[in-house]
Amino acid sequence: MGVTLITGASSGIGRSLARRLARSGEPVALLARRQALLDTLANEIESEGGRALPLACDVTERTGVHEAVRRVEAALGPIERLVANAGGSEPSLVDAFDAAQIERLFALNVLGVAHCIEAVLPGMLVRGAGHLVAMGSLAGRRGLPGSAAYGGAKAALTNLMESLRIDLAPRGIDVTLLLPGFVRSDPSRASRHDPWLRMELEPATHLMHRAIEERRPRYAFPALLALALEIVALLPPRLADRLLARALRP
Repeated sequence: MGVTLITGASSGIGRSLARRLARSGEPVALLARRQALLDTLANEIESEGGRALPLACDVTERTGVHEAVRRVEAALGPIERLVANAGGSEPSLVDAFDAAQIERLFALNVLGVAHCIEAVLPGMLVRGAGHLVAMGSLAGRRGLPGSAAYGGAKAALTNLMESLRIDLAPRGIDVTLLLPGFVRSDPSRASRHDPWLRMELEPATHLMHRAIEERRPRYAFPALLALALEIVALLPPRLADRLLARALRP
């Protein structure tokens, strides 16, 4: 079974996905900025019979990403699957609108993914096989209150991955875009969202893992929230804005 490289693996969604993928028998390369947390995760995976390589790496640094990929392939072999999970969000406040915040979130959520794809894609093209997975968000489906920077970055990522999916299909490379809603990735923190809007970590990563293994082109969930946003997108903009402001105001 080929090697899976997963970014943002030190905590939350990335950590849970890494353990699930390793249990499926895949050697996993674990990338994130916090080496100590990666080492702990790698030890847990190996104690369960899996194989893991932990490497500290900041996906916003292009040369560091390329070096990490070289180290992974030297140690484990060719990367068959990239799970570009690393990302982050911050609320956007109109009274303190900050272009630097937009630049920061685009660097992490869009360029960070692009750096990883740039590093692994040439080998996949040579082999005529591979799988690119990116962590989008339902926040990129339509503008949401308090989400200008994060939602804008995820909208750009969605467009990037959907374009690549079209271009790479004839080359034998699958592309999966995951579009979760609100996932409580840290159970110790209270969520400001109503229960019907959010999912707990492990049920969410169970669904993501299944979508990855099935190589689905696109997977949006939870279904009720995804459907609600599709319906809202069909409404007149002013009505849609009022509904979203009432339901999702930070």
